[in-house]
Amino acid sequence: MIRIPTTLTLLFLPMVMLAQSLNPRKESEKMNQRAQIIYYEVENQQSADSLRYYRNIMDVVDYSIKSDEFDRKPDNGGQVKLRHEKDNYKRVSTLRPYLIDAGLYLTTHNYRQDGINAWKLYIKASLSPLLKDEKTTDETGVAAFYIAQSELYARNYKSADRYADMAMQDDDVAQDAAEIKAQCMHDQMTNHEDSVKYLSVLAELYRSDPSNKVYFAWIMQFYNSKNRNFNLENFIDQQLQQYPQSSIPWLLKGETAMHAKHWEEAADAYKQANIIDPNRLPVIYNIGVCLLNWGIGIKNDEAGNNKKKKGETLSDSLFTEAQNFLESVRKKDPHRKEVDWVTPLYQIYILKGEDVKAEELRPLVKRG
Repeated sequence: MIRIPTTLTLLFLPMVMLAQSLNPRKESEKMNQRAQIIYYEVENQQSADSLRYYRNIMDVVDYSIKSDEFDRKPDNGGQVKLRHEKDNYKRVSTLRPYLIDAGLYLTTHNYRQDGINAWKLYIKASLSPLLKDEKTTDETGVAAFYIAQSELYARNYKSADRYADMAMQDDDVAQDAAEIKAQCMHDQMTNHEDSVKYLSVLAELYRSDPSNKVYFAWIMQFYNSKNRNFNLENFIDQQLQQYPQSSIPWLLKGETAMHAKHWEEAADAYKQANIIDPNRLPVIYNIGVCLLNWGIGIKNDEAGNNKKKKGETLSDSLFTEAQNFLESVRKKDPHRKEVDWVTPLYQIYILKGEDVKAEELRPLVKRG
């Protein structure tokens, strides 16, 4: 008779007991019953407060998924018999959408990790075989974005970056997810190589949406930071050489010059952008504003010259050109949904002595 050492017996005993306790059929039934009891409470809104309500939803989905996982394991005879698929599907498909709201509620009420768990549970439910044929809207990208955002605030950059990658697969939140990735890179910059990578991401974001003031502000912030071994003008020149048929570098050049109040340079840059990509109202508006301010500077210089000038001066021609651009914007955007053209156009009318036109705009300037 072979005797098994006592030490080995003690090692094997917990494993045998665990195997016996985790009978797939029994575990599936147990999880199913737990889910159904809580589901009944959720259905009848018996929870006294929102916190318990949302946690109940999480428990129902969690227990239902676990029930399904055990349900799909083969029995002792090697057969897979789905006994609770219908019930599990009903609960998960019904309550999964509420997990997004659960996460928002929990995180805004100082249960940050619980909120993250709710969104992770949404993603897990979406990947479950139970929902493989589900036709309803899948907000996995939204859930991933919320996780990434929350992790960024907590400075868990690795997790934030990972979930931002997942969120970028959803067009509705891809841009916001890209911003999170950029923030993660910014906060973790330690050397020159990190800075170069961060700059490339900023440039890509700016190309995707040059009208987004946040991206421009990030680029300016990057170059205005101390101890940067980069030159903004050189970067713009490189972009112009690399993308000669793109309006983006010209827009960036115009924004930078406008920020520095180099009105002539800014107007010329915006004009180039408008030639390549015409009819962008913010660009046309900026051309008008730059020409107006350039003209004001010239007019002040002309006023300092004692000699009387005959005919139209340079400032007059600049005001007329600015007026043409801004009136074009007014015609295309009369209700100022994209840009507020009233104040600069009113200023031009005043400078040119077109009092009737100025009087027409005066009430709008006051309201503005």
